[in-house]
Amino acid sequence: MSQDRIVLGRRDDRTMVGFQWTGAEPEALNDPEFAVSLGAVWEADELVTYNLDHLRHNLQHHADGYMEDSD
Repeated sequence: MSQDRIVLGRRDDRTMVGFQWTGAEPEALNDPEFAVSLGAVWEADELVTYNLDHLRHNLQHHADGYMEDSD
């Protein structure tokens, strides 16, 4: 299980949507607020996860209604 700090995206006022993904996010993840519901957290202007495997797991199981507590 990974416990590294992974920056998924950053707030960026220079973009039309005010946010830029870093490329470290799972491919199907396309909404920062959805990422938060899956377990990502905002730290200042960075959207991060400390457990990318768990975030991926929650994303895969979202469609079937299964959500594991990310705490």
